[in-house]
Amino acid sequence: MIIATAGHVDHGKTSLVKALTGIDTDRLKEEKQRRLTIDLGFAYTDAETGSRLGFVDVPGHIRFINNMLAGVAAIDFALLVIAADDGVMPQTKEHLDVLQLLGIQRGIIALTKTDRVDNDRLAEVTEDIRNVVNDSFLANADIYPASNATGEGIDTIKLALDIASDENDSRSTSGLFRLAIDRRFSVHGSGIVVTGSVFSGQIDEGDTLKLMPQDIPVRARSLRTQDQASSSAVAGDRCAINLTGNRLSIEAIHRGNWITQNPGTASSRVDVKIEVLQSCHHALWHWTPIHFHSAANHVTARIAILENRKIDPGDTGYAQVVLDEAINVCTGDRFVIRDQAALVTLGGGSVIDPWSVKRGRARPPHLDYLRLIQSNSPKQSLAQLIASQPTGVDLDRFAAAFNLQPHELSNMLVQTPYRKLSDEHVIDERHAESATASLLTQLDEWHQANPGEPGMPVNQIINLNRRWPALLTEQLIADMLAEGKLHQDGNIFFLDGYGLRLSPQEQTVFAAVRPLLAKEPTKPPVLHDLAKAVNLSPKDLEKMLNQVVKAGQLVKPVKNRYFLPEAMQTLKAHLGQAADEKNQFTVQHYRDVAGTGRNLAIEILEYFDRAGVTRRRGDIRQIVE
Repeated sequence: MIIATAGHVDHGKTSLVKALTGIDTDRLKEEKQRRLTIDLGFAYTDAETGSRLGFVDVPGHIRFINNMLAGVAAIDFALLVIAADDGVMPQTKEHLDVLQLLGIQRGIIALTKTDRVDNDRLAEVTEDIRNVVNDSFLANADIYPASNATGEGIDTIKLALDIASDENDSRSTSGLFRLAIDRRFSVHGSGIVVTGSVFSGQIDEGDTLKLMPQDIPVRARSLRTQDQASSSAVAGDRCAINLTGNRLSIEAIHRGNWITQNPGTASSRVDVKIEVLQSCHHALWHWTPIHFHSAANHVTARIAILENRKIDPGDTGYAQVVLDEAINVCTGDRFVIRDQAALVTLGGGSVIDPWSVKRGRARPPHLDYLRLIQSNSPKQSLAQLIASQPTGVDLDRFAAAFNLQPHELSNMLVQTPYRKLSDEHVIDERHAESATASLLTQLDEWHQANPGEPGMPVNQIINLNRRWPALLTEQLIADMLAEGKLHQDGNIFFLDGYGLRLSPQEQTVFAAVRPLLAKEPTKPPVLHDLAKAVNLSPKDLEKMLNQVVKAGQLVKPVKNRYFLPEAMQTLKAHLGQAADEKNQFTVQHYRDVAGTGRNLAIEILEYFDRAGVTRRRGDIRQIVE
């Protein structure tokens, strides 16, 4: 069980941890000199029940509240420390608010320095504490008088923690592994070590993970949990991981980074449900600058209120956090926000969508989406989203948001009706039928507005419905082709009664040209050579072949050459063969794979650039589809 201290500066948190464990958690020289906890400290001891107790000792001074927040994000139990001579102080209340906002549910209260007060003062402070914690998770918590100086009451507190540890429910090992880094250092002979709290999942020695948001692959060379050598670590553990990786350096690692198996990318726009503390002196207004704390992360940001432009003290509301630097979070992660000066805790809440939209964030459809995804369980959220989203659900995005293992997602899908568009995308049958009807209507209207055109290429059809995922449109096209509602002629798609028909002469010429193009499909003859072969002038041949292009039976990606559609598919496939793991390649790489000359390779790549398949940056191209 992981226990975090909380409380005002100089109320005896560090001394109490030392009395309970025998370990002084003030490890920094400055901490020793000033007799003041500045950064997180850690200590461990064995409980009478046989379990291992881990303590996170946090600073109590207002100047170091950021460090306190980094230490209490994934704890099991809170130890609120209040000095009998001072009583409840400002940081006592703020630390209590923080614990409440982070969803901590269990804890006890240690009333320290009892040797300095009489019984009347002790009773007075005890009553005051009860009034302060009355509306919190500590409302029914036991209060234990103690003195670090005399040792009185220390054994009683340790016994209470032993009992709590015995009653502590083991955290689930469900979900992908996520560890929030709060320290990193080098160990002679071993290399880089990071420590932190395990939020979810399980890791074994030798497992491959990623350092995020840097996206650096790493491997867990060895592990320690609760300061003991271990072969694995699970949610709820304090864990130290000896990391190795080709691109890894200690300078690349910072507090707030993650060691994780989650494939989700970092984000700078996060949708949240936020509660403003009742103790706030004013409402939280739209676009207020804030400090955002989640796990060990600390990032400056602005808060965009999505309804009514403000949230009053004691109220909750939806908001988008626009972060000054991208971070990794998952749906359900708890957070705390503080004011621009980092002096006052304003409120907190939970993440709803880790990858929010830039436009339309306050529109009713987006707010409805947030209400759906915010449900009590991923299973419920998935069912509601499939039933309600007209364009379907991206399963990869959903699984990453909720930090689901593949088998966990599969089990949810078994109990949810849907139509599978691909391994990554599902849609409700009703929405699929509605989308098909809408697409047929759009195609018919287009045909009527463009009577001289034979039909539309697939990318143009996709552009008709930019609000739909391309995958959805492509699947609808495939379904309509199979059902005979749509027809294909080469690269052109059209409805019944439409489509370009070649003249007899054009058909004859194309029949003569096609074998010449098929001989070396990715290196077809130039127009002049084709014209000579079929005994036509280049101008007349070009006119006829352009009609064939309109009919979708040829593609003209470069000025002087025509390609069969299947040849273009081959050339497109060569892009992936030429690219590296980052989907990047040079002209030379592509030329070697495609087996063309350099000039032709450049012309083909420029065509793919125009089509949006690739993007050029200097001498490097990247596949963007």
